[in-house]
Amino acid sequence: MFPITSGATQQYLADLDRTESQLQQATSQISSGIAVQQPSDDPAAISEILQTETALANNKQIQSNLGNVTAEVNTADTALQSAIQEVNDAITLATEGSSSTQTAGGRAALAQQVSGIQQALVGIAQTQVNGRYIFSGDQDTQAPYQLDATQPEGVQQLVTSPSTRMIQSIDGTSFAVALTAQQIFDPQNADSTPATGNTFAAIQNLMTALTNNDTAGISSALDSLQSASSYVNNQLQFYGEVENRVTEATDLATKFQTQETTELSNLQDTDIPATATELSQLQVQQQASMSVESNLEQMKNLFSYLA
Repeated sequence: MFPITSGATQQYLADLDRTESQLQQATSQISSGIAVQQPSDDPAAISEILQTETALANNKQIQSNLGNVTAEVNTADTALQSAIQEVNDAITLATEGSSSTQTAGGRAALAQQVSGIQQALVGIAQTQVNGRYIFSGDQDTQAPYQLDATQPEGVQQLVTSPSTRMIQSIDGTSFAVALTAQQIFDPQNADSTPATGNTFAAIQNLMTALTNNDTAGISSALDSLQSASSYVNNQLQFYGEVENRVTEATDLATKFQTQETTELSNLQDTDIPATATELSQLQVQQQASMSVESNLEQMKNLFSYLA
């Protein structure tokens, strides 16, 4: 009699323990809202959950990178608009200086104004965002140019590093996000002479011609400045295109994030109504098991008394 009763009691205790474990799991799922809290909860779903979580983390990093680039590109766009205005101001001064009625003293005064434009353009080339020189290419801890009256173009190039940095979109594509100051203001021919559109050279030539009261040189510099204005405008278009691509990439990343978040929710979130029903059933089952255990204990005590 005793072994049979003991075995039955052990079975019911095992059932009770299992029910209590299920009760704890259901309660935890409801309180946390997460159904799959550990691999044993749903082994088949774990791999997909981990992949989705990795995709979400990657998406978050991409959106962070795009946010940083947005600030940089917007600043560059504004800087180049300012540069174009400076060049156009220089064109106005060159036009004044080329007038046959202009005096040598007047041209010398105009040269001083052009010198201020030259300083402003070098300052634009030194634009920083978060401590980085955004027009210094990959060597962005150092300014790309500085004023230097001993140089043919009136400036000294301090870095020659290209800009190779790319930004990645959530769809796997990548695109360039920056130009260097040399690309924008100081294009060179194969023989290292200033190419058409070279802003620094045009400004320096105008300043020199005005100082020397050289009308032919002023007219030549005026032509160069008009080419420089068109050239810098083309570089500004690059940043406009980058701004559009960053916006598109950000919108796409946001769309993917919504999809991935929904997918992760479907994989691991608790079905509250179903789990609540299960919890209620388990509580009933627990009460029934405890009642049976109580009856078995009474039988055990009765048999012990009879013995």
